[in-house]
Amino acid sequence: MLSLKREISRQPLIYVAVICAGYAVDLTVYLTLISVGAHLYAAYLLSFVVGAAFNVILLRRYFAAGRYHLWKDVTLTLASNGILILIAFGIYVVLMTRLAIPHLAAKLISNAFSVTLNYVTRRRYF
Repeated sequence: MLSLKREISRQPLIYVAVICAGYAVDLTVYLTLISVGAHLYAAYLLSFVVGAAFNVILLRRYFAAGRYHLWKDVTLTLASNGILILIAFGIYVVLMTRLAIPHLAAKLISNAFSVTLNYVTRRRYF
């Protein structure tokens, strides 16, 4: 079995499709939470956690299983992305509060940043 790192390098289009699917879950959860009255910040953070967990499951399904058991992989992914999500969350808040960008556009912009850094992190460490 190839390592996850090698698999991602050899099949970047599948990796992008997996990440897009996870992002679609993230965005769907975010929009659903907003529609039922959740606070923007809570919706942003919760949708990230759900989307990240979904991505781990898909990555393990379509690529090598990784070095760790599923729940350890999810936990480590959330921990490694913790810094990234805080930075992306900061960008989200600044875009909305300082630049008056609507919340959905701010989420799309800030998540593009975190998705890019997540790719680098997963490729390097997982």
